[in-house]
This record gives sequence, C-alpha cells and structure tokens, in this order.
Amino acid sequence: MTISKDIKFDCAHMLSGYEGKCANLHGHTYHGTVTIEGDIDASTGMLLDYNEIKKVVDKYDHAIIFSSVDLRYTAEEDLLGWAQKNNMRYVVLPFGKSTAEVLALTIAEEFDHYGKVTVRLSETDGSWAEAEAHA
Repeated sequence: MTISKDIKFDCAHMLSGYEGKCANLHGHTYHGTVTIEGDIDASTGMLLDYNEIKKVVDKYDHAIIFSSVDLRYTAEEDLLGWAQKNNMRYVVLPFGKSTAEVLALTIAEEFDHYGKVTVRLSETDGSWAEAEAHA
C-alpha cells in the first residue's frame, strides 16, 4: 500500500560557512510530497493517519532551522542563542546543514519505521530534493 500527502511550510535558515546568498538568514516556502509504502494496520484500516504526517511537518512551519551542532559557525550559533533567549520557534537538525536535501532526509527518517518513505521537497520553483528512507 502507498499513501502520499502534499506538504507545505514556511521557515528560515542560513548556511554557515557557505560562500553565496544562502549564507545570510533567509526564508522559503517549502512544498512537496511525503510518500509512504507499507502495510495497512489491521486495527485501523490505515497505513498511517495523514494527520501524523502533518504533525511532523508542522514543527518546521514558521521556525528557524539550524544545522547540527558540529556544522554551525559563529553567526548561526549566535542566532540560535538569540532564538532560545527570545522563545522563538526553532528546530536543530540531528545531522547536516539546513539544506533542502538534509531537510527532506530528516523528514523521511521520521517515518521510516512504516516502510519505504520518499520525501520530495522544493524550496524554490523548479528545484527539489528527493530523499528515501527505509525501515
């Protein structure tokens, strides 16, 4: 069985140590699709309630996304301190920099215990990252 849910969320990020526009704090409206292949649960008749996908994606909405601790440079670390001090909404990624590629893989891995998961995520029109995770 395969289920899919279109996703959309707005967030901000910066790429520490990157030489280009994305080194500056900026935001995107991400959109894409989460597709999960797995078995139907006999007691619910569902592979997964679509609201469970929404709950995961909602934690990124209107948040600042930070790279993992080992990859943050001074400006990103200072911004994280500011976000914490001011009770801003933020997410620290468990690995990697706050790129579309890593964000897609991070979301996919949240559902990999259901089976094969594919997340296609776009941060700009006409460009996307696609990540797979497996149980």
